[in-house]
Amino acid sequence: MQSRVFHDFDAFAESIRDVDSRMLLRNPQRRVWSVSSVDLGRVNVQLGKLGSGNIARGQLRSDGYMLYLPLTDGIEYSANGSVLEENSFAILEPGCEFCISTKAHHDWCVAFVPTDLLAKGGEFAVQPSRACRVTRPNQLAAEEFRTTLLQIFSTAANSRFESSHAATRAAKELVQIASLIVKEKQAASSGHEGRPRIPRERIIPSCMDFLELHTDKTIAVSDLATVAGVSERTVRTAFKEYFGVSPIRYLQLRRLHKIHRALRVADPEEATVSTILIEHGEWEFSRFASRYYRLFGRLPSETLRTFRRSNLA
Repeated sequence: MQSRVFHDFDAFAESIRDVDSRMLLRNPQRRVWSVSSVDLGRVNVQLGKLGSGNIARGQLRSDGYMLYLPLTDGIEYSANGSVLEENSFAILEPGCEFCISTKAHHDWCVAFVPTDLLAKGGEFAVQPSRACRVTRPNQLAAEEFRTTLLQIFSTAANSRFESSHAATRAAKELVQIASLIVKEKQAASSGHEGRPRIPRERIIPSCMDFLELHTDKTIAVSDLATVAGVSERTVRTAFKEYFGVSPIRYLQLRRLHKIHRALRVADPEEATVSTILIEHGEWEFSRFASRYYRLFGRLPSETLRTFRRSNLA
């Protein structure tokens, strides 16, 4: 078993397996993040403990399913705009694009199972549709999945478990559990009654494509509304449902992380905080420093110095 503790959110984000994703930090409460991983042959399980909320957006690898189960009570988790109720799973199908959002500190566990192993399990009869879907609550399935994974982590932490006969048996049991969960019915739409369902499947990709093509431009909500062909109100609602934040807050978080990453790799002998901020469209340095500190727990100048030393070590 591999267990790692991080005090840098980006380093934690880069450690998550089986997905190609980019994470945005939200509402840090404890500036510590950890992830534990166990390999059961081709089946991978992970346990994450986050001292913050976050927005994780990306794509799952194309050869298997990922089952995501929240572990913290009283915290709202959402997947592609659908709220995960207690004992509900987010099922990421092969190659799907996903967005999992949380507001506060939380824990989760996931299992990645190759599609061909599910098919061999005998219960698998679902045709992949490259979707990220949320299941209806199922206490028995959630309890069995949660108990099995936590027992795997407990055993792996105290013995030479991986590559053992016991690990092979654990993988087979987990595949059987996963094959039943994948067949779980999707939860009813959480859209608001009394109005047409917002076409998030069209709005969000259009907005994200626009943002990727205009990384050097200051974007307004009106720009997103124009490119998506909808009203600003519709854009605000779509972002709130999908990401859990308003488009203004999403754009602010995105800019803060972009500048944070630029500061991490910059050479303090050749660049200054002010030049980097100006390059990213920021001119109110003191207000920016305050927002930056609230999110990352350090000043921009400290990031520039600290991470440069780390890169040279």
